[in-house]
Amino acid sequence: MSKYSMDDQICSLVWSSNETLPPLNQPLDDLRTENLRKFSYGIVLPIICALGVIGNVLNLIVLTRRNMRGTAYIYMRGYSASALLAIIFAIPFGRRLLTQEDYGRWKHFSEAFYTAHFELFLGNACLGVGVLMLLVLTIERYVSVCHPTHMRPALGPPRLTVILIPIVTFIIYLPSLFRYEVVRCVLSTDGSITYYKRNNLEFLNSMFYSVYKVILEIVFKLMPTVLIAYFNVRIMIVYRQTCNKRRRMTLSHTKDDDSRKFAEERRLMFLLGSTSLLFLVCVSPMVILHVTLSQENLSSFPYQVFRALANVMELTNYSITFYIYCLFSEDFRNTLLRTMKWPWFNDKTSIKRTDFRLTVTQPIITQHKIPITQQFPQHSTSGFVTGNGRSSSI
Repeated sequence: MSKYSMDDQICSLVWSSNETLPPLNQPLDDLRTENLRKFSYGIVLPIICALGVIGNVLNLIVLTRRNMRGTAYIYMRGYSASALLAIIFAIPFGRRLLTQEDYGRWKHFSEAFYTAHFELFLGNACLGVGVLMLLVLTIERYVSVCHPTHMRPALGPPRLTVILIPIVTFIIYLPSLFRYEVVRCVLSTDGSITYYKRNNLEFLNSMFYSVYKVILEIVFKLMPTVLIAYFNVRIMIVYRQTCNKRRRMTLSHTKDDDSRKFAEERRLMFLLGSTSLLFLVCVSPMVILHVTLSQENLSSFPYQVFRALANVMELTNYSITFYIYCLFSEDFRNTLLRTMKWPWFNDKTSIKRTDFRLTVTQPIITQHKIPITQQFPQHSTSGFVTGNGRSSSI
């Protein structure tokens, strides 16, 4: 143990009278591990969490504007809300890893109980909700762009879907409540009480949990990563083909039009490619971490480095969505500026109807006015045709 020997304490499970042992083999932090914690959880993680909270709050503000209507925006709001909650729950997690050992030492039972049973449950469940929101949003955009004649919304009533996803996700994550147990230790010298968190070995070594943790990673990590990457690639291919056909079908166009359309396509490709690559790179390490996390591995410094990197990368994925929108979407920036300046700033462009079409992984598919629109199907990224073939550009 980190401070007292086993002979100095009498320990028992909180919900049992049987004598047990605290996590005696929890590793002592060496100087390298301590410096790693200070850098990753004391400097990097708070910065990422601050950027994520600000970004997702601004996302929700912009996405609730009057011009942000349609199926896509409902899923986007659900994604931003789940990402915001996941980041908020990550703050006490990072603080604990910075100030305490992995298995803790608390004076109050409530702190130990929350850390042992709810800390990972709440954080991982919110991240899981965000992943599924991202996936259904991707599917909706894929159907809208690649199968425009299919009935939409493709996944049923979007508001019902947004309600069901958190309910189902939290139910699936319920077994993680029993991953740890709280140990109550009484110091024999002065009678002071200390609480520890330790692995529930009986549960962790069961066949149920061995299968469960693999299924969990497949459902919330591997499968969404593969599907999101595939659907985004298909969207980019179909959109490029659509733009090429429209160019050939246009009877008269100028070089300026071609330049603008080319720049528009390039921004779209960058946006789709960057969001897909970001999700793949940032989420994949957590798959390995969740499957391999054990008390033995935590005693290895290289594994601690990998663990800190995986935690930081996953939060990064959910923290910079807003900044990607601002980088690639002119309409998103304009809506944000109008929102922040209203009502003290009278923007003349605010009277212009903004038909912003943005999603998280397929943000903007632009339609152009062409003389022969009746000869080519029009796509709308909000799941319906706009009528005049207009949507705002990036």
